[in-house]
Amino acid sequence: MGRRLILVALATLVIFVSGAAWNIYRKDKEAAQLREQAETQLADLEERQARLTEDYEKLKTERGLEAALREQYAVGAAGEELIIIVEPERPEPVQATSSVLQWIKDVFSHW
Repeated sequence: MGRRLILVALATLVIFVSGAAWNIYRKDKEAAQLREQAETQLADLEERQARLTEDYEKLKTERGLEAALREQYAVGAAGEELIIIVEPERPEPVQATSSVLQWIKDVFSHW
């Protein structure tokens, strides 16, 4: 009777320990996924910060500020004029009215 009680106790202990190990495994997988998402988000934010810093540095100069105003509001400086480049019209392709066979018949019909 004593051995059976020890075996039952050990089996119960193994079940509880394996359940706890499974929970730790699941939490580890979840933490790895969250870490990957956080690293991706960090990389995106660092890239955005670099772009914003670059834009800020450009805006600190007079030339960069002028370029930003021209781009955003489509304005020009005093005395500048607008040039519009128009593509030339393409003529419609010429369609053949007769076939090669008809041309040969016309050439030899005069003899």
